[in-house]
Amino acid sequence: MQILKGFGREARLRQKWNRLWAEIGERIQLLPKREQDILLEDFHTAIKSRLIVMERINYAKRNS
Repeated sequence: MQILKGFGREARLRQKWNRLWAEIGERIQLLPKREQDILLEDFHTAIKSRLIVMERINYAKRNS
């Protein structure tokens, strides 16, 4: 896999996110509003937790 830098890397990442949300967004919209809210909150919590872990790992690698 080619490592992209700068704008190309950011654009590729945005494409991946857009495809992901297009794929699951339709399914989420079919759920009742309350279940949509629960699911989106779960996504938010999971992503925040994963980012914290990754940031800690990267910080530890830089400072070791």
